[in-house]
Amino acid sequence: MSYSKFLCGMSLGLMAGAAIGMSMAPRKRRIKRAAEKVVRTAGEAMEDLTDALGF
Repeated sequence: MSYSKFLCGMSLGLMAGAAIGMSMAPRKRRIKRAAEKVVRTAGEAMEDLTDALGF
């Protein structure tokens, strides 16, 4: 196997991996929605906790 074939195969593999990684990465909108949901859920949990403790 020659060195140039190895480099060609490596570069094709890197490009394919990068393309797959970019297509599977979460979109910014999804991340923002997930963060908003976490904040909302944490707020509701804090309200439930303070109600249970009687504050």
